Amino acid sequence: MTNLMVIVSAILAMVGVICSYVWHFYYELNFGVSSDPAVWGQLGDYMGGILNPLLSFISIVLLIKSLSLQNQANKGLIDEIENTRKTEKIRSFEAQLFNMIDSQRLAFDALRIQFKQGKKTQTKLSTEAVIAIEDEIERLRSVRREDSDIEQFLDAIDTFDQLFRVTRIFYIMVKMITEKLSDSEGFTKKDRSIHFLTLINFTDFALLRLILINMQFSDYPSSHYLKNNREFNEALGEVGLQCGLY
Repeated sequence: MTNLMVIVSAILAMVGVICSYVWHFYYELNFGVSSDPAVWGQLGDYMGGILNPLLSFISIVLLIKSLSLQNQANKGLIDEIENTRKTEKIRSFEAQLFNMIDSQRLAFDALRIQFKQGKKTQTKLSTEAVIAIEDEIERLRSVRREDSDIEQFLDAIDTFDQLFRVTRIFYIMVKMITEKLSDSEGFTKKDRSIHFLTLINFTDFALLRLILINMQFSDYPSSHYLKNNREFNEALGEVGLQCGLY
């Protein structure tokens, strides 16, 4: 009900009460216009007795409408504050996430893996190390070696826990996305999916392959967490990757 409708309804009610009084006493009962003030007072009592409840009802309707509009305004303000708070959380979280991605890149650049070839030992760096690991896994698979043999190979070359370190850094970021962007913190699965994809796409592809290798063969708690994180694995699937490629 708009304000104009309320005003028109009140005017029509007053006109209707006056017209009904005039019609009944002037036209039907043939009473003339009285000069007695007491009679005019009775007219006032009549109109007040009928119009007061009606106008009071209209006032209550307007009050309810006013409260409803106020509640809507308050809800809009609360939603705006909540969106602002969420935006600030996202901004702070993303700053932390990208700092950790930079740290991950530095850790991968520092990766040094030694491979024995006969009596000689060769040191492979970052991407070259991942390619050498993949070549050795392919060779072991070609001679029908089991996952346990590949796990032993990875343990043997990871003398200084470098594979564990890069996997743990990646695991911390995945866990951070899962927990800090949880439903209980006011976020949704879509928010987590977007940031999982951001992490995957900003991770060097060679490092990402190394993470998949560790997820498949290593017995680290971080590897188990990554393997069992359903939403993270769904994000991997969106870019055509999955655990168990080797």
